[in-house]
Amino acid sequence: MDDFELGTRLVTIHAQPYADGEHTGWHRHVRGQILTASEGLMVATTELGAWYVPTGHALWIPPGLEHDVAMRGAVTMRSAYVESAAAASLPSSCKVIVTSALLAAAIEALALESARYAEHDRGGHLAALIVDEVAHAADASLALPMPRDARLVRLCNAILARGERRGLDGWAEHIGMSRRSLTRHFRAETGLSLLAWRKRAAELASLS
Repeated sequence: MDDFELGTRLVTIHAQPYADGEHTGWHRHVRGQILTASEGLMVATTELGAWYVPTGHALWIPPGLEHDVAMRGAVTMRSAYVESAAAASLPSSCKVIVTSALLAAAIEALALESARYAEHDRGGHLAALIVDEVAHAADASLALPMPRDARLVRLCNAILARGERRGLDGWAEHIGMSRRSLTRHFRAETGLSLLAWRKRAAELASLS
């Protein structure tokens, strides 16, 4: 991975297949990462939320951000790593975008180049195009905010993992909070009611 993570080129591409249910494990990159998949659904999680990345979309992950990526279905993952100086001009937080035909073609083409491509030749032009396309891409609104409180995180993870549908009283008892505290803290930390959060989680999960 050193050629991709620590190389001097503007953008480098790395591809890797994953089986259904696999995780990358929690990790971070020195470079920014543009994460795409030619098939399957990826769910990237940070301490701030979860981002759903279906086929035809890409996820921008800033440098140094710890994250885990889970696979829903067999996934052929392709990562475009962006060197730190260029990454500073891109969003400072995760962002799911629709992969334009131009971005998809540029990533595909750069993947065929050597990791040490000539910077002032075709590889360099493709790399600059990839960064520019991500910089101008619209947000696809496929994020699911996560709370910070450990009890609420446990609740959210149970819903995501098992689709549990307890009522508010049942959840409050399960995590050791009053119904009123659960309702107040959940909205304060996510911007959504628990019901709205669960509905959005179900809608995003259906993308798989």
